[in-house]
Order: sequence, then structure tokens, then C-alpha cells
Amino acid sequence: MAGDDAPSDGEPSREGTRDTEPILAPRTKSSLLWGVVGGLSFLVLVQGYELVADLSVGIGAKLLVALTVAVAAAGLSHVTRDRLPTPDEGE
Repeated sequence: MAGDDAPSDGEPSREGTRDTEPILAPRTKSSLLWGVVGGLSFLVLVQGYELVADLSVGIGAKLLVALTVAVAAAGLSHVTRDRLPTPDEGE
């Protein structure tokens, strides 16, 4: 029968089809990932500081500054991406 390969719920099969548009543009995704790296790096550094300096910082302050660092890192990486040299460029 011709209808044997169709799903039983009446929707057409999506086998072999791919979305051609990604959810995020590669440039945006890269910038957001750099923001995550910046925020997590700050949290690691403040944790190390607490271990060495015997000084406690509140969790709210840590998260607020980490979020600020993440937003700044994402924004700066997005803005400066075209201004920095890449490994693909010749010398």
C-alpha cells in the first residue's frame, strides 16, 4: 500500500528532511558561548579567592557579578569578532 510509510497520526513523514536555518546564527552562538565561558571563569576565580584569602562573598553577589561578566563578554566578543585576526588569515 502507498500509505504504509506514513505515520499513523496523519502527519506527513519528516524522514530525509532537514531544517536549512539554524536556530541561532553561528556568530551569535559563538558570542553566547564566550559569555558562558566568561561567567563561569569568574565563578572559578572567586571560588579560588575564597579558598586562599579566607574571605566569604555572598552567593547573590557572586551570581550578579558573574551575570554581568557573562553579558559583557558576550557583547564584547560579538562586537570585536570582525576586528581580531583569525588563524585563517595569512601573515
